[in-house]
Amino acid sequence: MTSKQNDALRPSGAVCAPLRTNTSRNSPKQAPSAPETIFIISVMLSVLIQPASAHPQCLDFEPPFKPQWHLEFCSQYEEFGCCDQRADNVIAERYWDIIEELETAGKELCEDMLKEIMCQECSPYAAHLYDAEDPYTPVRDLPGLCFGYCSEFHNKCRHVLKYLTENQLLLDTSGRDMPTFCSIVDLSDQDYCYPNVLKSTDLNSNLGQVVEDPRGCLQMCLTEVANNLRNPVLMLHSGDETHRMFIAEQIGFVWVYLRDGSRLEQPFLDISGDVLTTPWLGDERGFLGMAFHPKYRHNGCFFIYYSIQFNSKVEKIRISEMKVSRNDMNIADPYSERVILEIEEPAANHNGGQLLFGRDGYLYIFTGDGGKAGDQFGKHGNGQNK
Repeated sequence: MTSKQNDALRPSGAVCAPLRTNTSRNSPKQAPSAPETIFIISVMLSVLIQPASAHPQCLDFEPPFKPQWHLEFCSQYEEFGCCDQRADNVIAERYWDIIEELETAGKELCEDMLKEIMCQECSPYAAHLYDAEDPYTPVRDLPGLCFGYCSEFHNKCRHVLKYLTENQLLLDTSGRDMPTFCSIVDLSDQDYCYPNVLKSTDLNSNLGQVVEDPRGCLQMCLTEVANNLRNPVLMLHSGDETHRMFIAEQIGFVWVYLRDGSRLEQPFLDISGDVLTTPWLGDERGFLGMAFHPKYRHNGCFFIYYSIQFNSKVEKIRISEMKVSRNDMNIADPYSERVILEIEEPAANHNGGQLLFGRDGYLYIFTGDGGKAGDQFGKHGNGQNK
């Protein structure tokens, strides 16, 4: 919907208080705004250059954990990793089946390297090792192996590959061309390939450790306030003393929860038809942010942040202003949307999505670094580009 269409559909007096504008990075193509209104959007970017924080993640996109009981097979990950006892047993059964096949064929067993490779499913960095975070490539059959380790594996154990993968490219190249095979198996980010991932101080310091607060407290008490939601991404209140909570789902719904914990049957907002989402479990696009105007009680204005796509090719993030319905405080006016900013996204991940009003009254928009492994854009990457 264009701004002119929005202006035509917006009720009289629907314009919120002016926002100030201070945009940066990507030279975003900004949607036209009403000529009488000046917008100011601040994009918050990190200025300090420092090592990246550890980001452990499992193949199911869940965080790693300490298994409840001892791991018999992949015991190196029994203090902190991605396998419980059942997953550990499944890997062990596969391993011994392969060993039995090798013994029957009279082949070298390669027990140690085979076990190391198979147990990387239990690594706290399994999602990185298997490229599970990339929605455009299938999850690897083999973890990312650093070139030196891969060449050793190829020299000693390439005959076990047919038990680990059906990928014909890997099988063909392993038989005739070690450098090509290892370049395929390697990861572009050398911090995460095996075994480098075990040696990085940044990735392994305090991994899985619980840090005490100043009073020595290690406990956190949680109360369930909502369930049966589809990828909830935020929960906030409108600051209008109605004691309602608003919970947004990534697919484009915002629901109202009343003070007694009940959820209203009709959503506050439904833009699921416009939001870019996919069935991929770890997709980072969708409805990503929302913020109520500090004077929402009086002006009914709020702001939303979501992913969109044009012509099935160009992906963008969109920030829009909307208003609550004049006739129902629990429903947004679907015709009130006014686009105030759009930015083309170079990748499907790290799209950001946070919207916050500061104490200074400004609306702050956090856009992410644009994505891809290691923020590979320009000399410094988008995240460090002021």
